[in-house]
Amino acid sequence: MKQPNIPYLENICFENTIHKHVHNFGHLILPLQGTLNLQTDRQSMIVDLKHILFLPPKYEHSYFSQDRNKFLVFFIPAFIAESCSNEVKFLDFDAQWQALRFLMLNEYQNPTTNTTAIKQLLYYSFHLIQRGHEFASLRYLRENYHSRISLKILAQLEHYEANYYSQWFEKKMGINVQTFLHNLRLAEAKRLLTETNFSILDIAQQVGYEYQASLTRLFKQYEGTTPQKYRKKFKEQGKKTFISLRISSLIVFIIE
Repeated sequence: MKQPNIPYLENICFENTIHKHVHNFGHLILPLQGTLNLQTDRQSMIVDLKHILFLPPKYEHSYFSQDRNKFLVFFIPAFIAESCSNEVKFLDFDAQWQALRFLMLNEYQNPTTNTTAIKQLLYYSFHLIQRGHEFASLRYLRENYHSRISLKILAQLEHYEANYYSQWFEKKMGINVQTFLHNLRLAEAKRLLTETNFSILDIAQQVGYEYQASLTRLFKQYEGTTPQKYRKKFKEQGKKTFISLRISSLIVFIIE
């Protein structure tokens, strides 16, 4: 496999034999047919018609395919690939990626294609890779903070081993999974306390706790007060603000 000095595209069929190697360039792998099993030291992924894969340089990996397959593969020089990401990206193959694959295939099949056109497509693919990408486990936490959270499921969503996921999460977010989950639940509890008349128990259960005491412990730990006192303080501040606004309005009315 040649070391690319410029980015180029190839149409590749993978064998049903496990190969393992590392190379000093990146790959962007887009599906055309079948599946590709790829594994790094910490992640295991299946690239199929619903997913694409960006593999940065110097990532040791093994790969094989168990069915009839065909993939459009971008070979990316290290100095270009590293400008995109130094991490594996396993992404949904959505409508934008499908449109981009169509353009890439046209360039691949065009005998008069040029390096500039290939680079433009590559840099646009980097834009899609980097666009507001939220890790799957973060999205899962945001959508399911009110439920029982399994570290094993979070790790599987990122294709990591569970014992590595916690380290990875803390490195990415600057806090551990438990603290991140507490912050999500606390934010929603504050909203419910200030915008509804739900009981403290109802709010506790809506944000993922079985007992009111659990929510009280959370507030004492992060806010130094109880949910009841937090709600009371907010309402008192609201009344003061309302009175202040009424007085200001009266003063303006009198002056006018």
